[in-house]
Formats: sequence, C-alpha cells, structure tokens
Amino acid sequence: MKRGLSQLCLGKGSRIDESLELCRELGYDGLEILLTDEGQLNMGSTASDYARLSTWSQESGVELCSICAALTADTSFTSDDPKVRDLGIGKTRKMIEAGAALGIHAFLLVPGGVTEEISYDVAYNRTLEALQEVKGAAEAHRVAIAIENVWNKLFVSPLEARDFLDKVDSEYVGWFFDVGNVLLFGFPEQWIDILGHRIKKVHFKDFKMDHGRRQYAWTQLMDGSVNWPRVMTALRNVGYDDYVISEVGGDRKVFAETLRRMDRILTL
Repeated sequence: MKRGLSQLCLGKGSRIDESLELCRELGYDGLEILLTDEGQLNMGSTASDYARLSTWSQESGVELCSICAALTADTSFTSDDPKVRDLGIGKTRKMIEAGAALGIHAFLLVPGGVTEEISYDVAYNRTLEALQEVKGAAEAHRVAIAIENVWNKLFVSPLEARDFLDKVDSEYVGWFFDVGNVLLFGFPEQWIDILGHRIKKVHFKDFKMDHGRRQYAWTQLMDGSVNWPRVMTALRNVGYDDYVISEVGGDRKVFAETLRRMDRILTL
C-alpha cells in the first residue's frame, strides 16, 4: 500500500504545487487534492490546467492519488431543491472529468445528509437516483465515485452501505472508507470485511473515545481507539492494495510523524 496526504490537512487555501513539494520532502507517495471555488483545481479548470497539475506531479515524483470535494449545502444530492441537486450532479461530473485527465481512478464524494427537514429515506433515495444518473459517465471515463462515511447521519451501517452500492450496481461507484469516522458507531475492521472489494480508497485517522469521562477527540495515529492490527488484517483479507491517505491535521512536524506512524501501521 502507498502512503498519501490529503491537501485538506493543509487548508482549503493551500496550493497544490506547494503541497506536492511538501509531500516530496517528507516522503509521502501521493497527494489527495482539493477541488475548491478558487483553488488550482476548480469548476472552471480546463485541459491546460489539468496538464499543469500533471506536470507538477511528475516533476515532484508525488502521485495525485485522489480528489476531495464534498458536496455542500448548495450542491447536495439530498437537497429539497432540484436545482441544488442538479448542481451536485454537475460537480460530480466535473470530478469525473478531472480524475480522467489526471490519472486519478477514484475520488471522494459526500452526497449530502439527513437533517430534521430531509428524512433518512428521502436522502437515501435521492442519493441513489443521482448516482444512477452519473454512473454512466464514471464507467465511460473509468473513474470511480467513492462515497465516504462521515457524520451526516446517512449510511450508518456497513450492511446498508454494501446493499446501497449493490443497488447502484456499478464497478465505478464504491466506497471511500474513513477508518476514524466509523468509531462512534461501529468497528472499522467489520466495515472493511463487509464492504470488501467495494472499497476504492482509504482515509487514515484515529479517534480517542473515553465513554466513562465522556471525552472524545481526534488524535495522532495509534494514539486513539482504532485497533490498527485488526484494520490492517481486514484490508489485506479483502485484497485492498491502494492508497491509505492521512487526514491527520497539524504542521510539518505532525505530518512527518504521521508518515512514520503510517509506516509502522503498514507493517502490522
């Protein structure tokens, strides 16, 4: 498995070229890049912009390993507003286009979520409908849409996540598994076992849970509640051999320590 760093750790205002250079200096194999409104990858990016990003990647020796661009309130698949849902579909098509141009075979998608106004069944069905609409483009470009498990009150069971993907019924719609995000309501190794080959990318995070003291906090890898030996066994058992991408925030010193810990985890 290769080690990646998410540009999200560096902030939405960070530059891709500078992030690639940081990854090169620290020893990361890949960088997960951000699609933002004003960044070097955005909704207006063209073929020449993609070529520039590819050149930077080649010159640094650091792969572009994923794209992160969660759908927001104004581009959500689950919104009550059809225009907003259409914007979400358009943003997803843009990530498919960018992925194909940049040689990225899977990108992160957070489709929306459940709210007091948007019930669980409505959010589920709208997400299913949207993915059915865009899966043809993903298949044509051979770029997978990978749904991430986040705290959006949607897809809170690995059985449901698996069955949802099977309803979409496409090799190019899968899962972006976040190890740390699942700890509040499950065990990451069980999710991995159940999702299996549907996992397209993996985020490494850790989360400390002390239920007795009611203390919960994001931590450095191996300082939280993740059972990393079980996670690694599960990943190997399902045949996962792609990037594990850190979302541990901090500064240069933290990123260097995170990489050392990723190397230790990968030997477990």
